[in-house]
Amino acid sequence: LTEPEKLVIYELHLRDFTATGDIHGAMDKLEYLKAMGVNAIELMPTQEFDGNESWGYNPTHYFAVDKAYGTREQYKTFINECHKRGIAVIIDVVYNHSTGASPLAQLYWNSSKNQTAANNPYFFETGRHDFNVFHDINHGNKFMQDLIKRSLVYLIEEYNVDGFRFDLSKGFSDSQSGWNGVDQTRIALIKDYAEAIKDADPDSYIILEHWGQYSEESEYIRNDMHPWKKMNEAFCETAMGWSGSKGNLSGNYAWLDATWGASGWVTFMESHDEERMAYKQEKYAHSSIKGNLANSMKNLGLNAVCFLGTPGPKMIWQMGELGYNY
Repeated sequence: LTEPEKLVIYELHLRDFTATGDIHGAMDKLEYLKAMGVNAIELMPTQEFDGNESWGYNPTHYFAVDKAYGTREQYKTFINECHKRGIAVIIDVVYNHSTGASPLAQLYWNSSKNQTAANNPYFFETGRHDFNVFHDINHGNKFMQDLIKRSLVYLIEEYNVDGFRFDLSKGFSDSQSGWNGVDQTRIALIKDYAEAIKDADPDSYIILEHWGQYSEESEYIRNDMHPWKKMNEAFCETAMGWSGSKGNLSGNYAWLDATWGASGWVTFMESHDEERMAYKQEKYAHSSIKGNLANSMKNLGLNAVCFLGTPGPKMIWQMGELGYNY
């Protein structure tokens, strides 16, 4: 596998990446991605989710891959074809919450309030932090810890995936104060999950959407994990041709030191949660760029040089390389 500091990750949503919206369509584009220099694909959530039209952040079952994109054998073929081309496959996993369709939510359910019941050992009755959606998983429950670890190991052993991106890992806390500050219980919990992953595959990548304090995120980096680092606002400003503090790209270099070098944070200009640079150009750019496709693409190209030319792992949101402006 590629060393973490050399990762060029392509965040890919199987439904939206090609006209067919499935694994078959994505497989047809692997040579395109390889030619671009991509050496890792991060699939947005593929564990079974509610319905078929979704980004996948509404999970229900952890040991099934969602049928909307293909069969289990097609998933395996896709991963094998990626590996033949030197491309790792990282799966976006969602363990902060689940929907009411989860069997563990339904076992202890309050029908009158349409939410998990107060005596549900696997979920909190209401969310424990401001960013919770659906039903908040109780990570203090030993059964839930074991279930999550078993499902992670299963994806490694059954599908040969190369790592995971944990959605909203900062939410693995049982209080708002834990969300706002450094939570030692959460640190121990995430280290435990990481240990289970590394025991199954020592070379696995572990990426965290954490948005925590430096002291907590650096603790994960010391344990071979890689938090997300958002540079969207700065790169959007430079794409639009505006100068000033918001367009300061120095953050792209920040937090690199002799302790862990350039392999710590996964930096990105765009992600599924952020606005596209080309769209903001179309709406808000300087007069020399707005409505001028040639100048727009020049600025986006300059952004790519400033972004990809710096040390450390990088992530590209699908179709950003095309100046996608929707």
